[in-house]
Amino acid sequence: MTAKKVMQQLTYLELIDIEEHDSTWLQVFESKLKEFRRIDSKATYTKSVSDLENNTILWIENTLSFLKEKKEWLIVVPKCPEPVWANVQVLDYTKAIGELWNTSESNSFLIADKSTGTVVQMFFEEQCYEIHVGKCDITNVKENI
Repeated sequence: MTAKKVMQQLTYLELIDIEEHDSTWLQVFESKLKEFRRIDSKATYTKSVSDLENNTILWIENTLSFLKEKKEWLIVVPKCPEPVWANVQVLDYTKAIGELWNTSESNSFLIADKSTGTVVQMFFEEQCYEIHVGKCDITNVKENI
């Protein structure tokens, strides 16, 4: 499924535009994402799978509350065969988190905030849901805008 078709199916995240694959923003965030993927990386937050799904979504919402007031995110579009990043307008924080969670394969997703350089990766690892949060230096990117 194409990124634009997936985005058309989402109700609480509205597509602004697709980020170019060679974007400076993606290069900045990719360095932090590589850290998250290391075998010995430590998650910022973890939650056991044994909890009910609704509790997990509420936990995600509360954990990522620093994104609540952000009206634009950069996300990896779920269900695309190749990673496609999209700039989106967030129409409802709570429902957007639930929508990303339910639409993604294996309940994993990526969200970045260009205004602060914060990047979040959520995934399943060894009977736990992990949320990794990192801050990237965006000084050079902002100067070139």
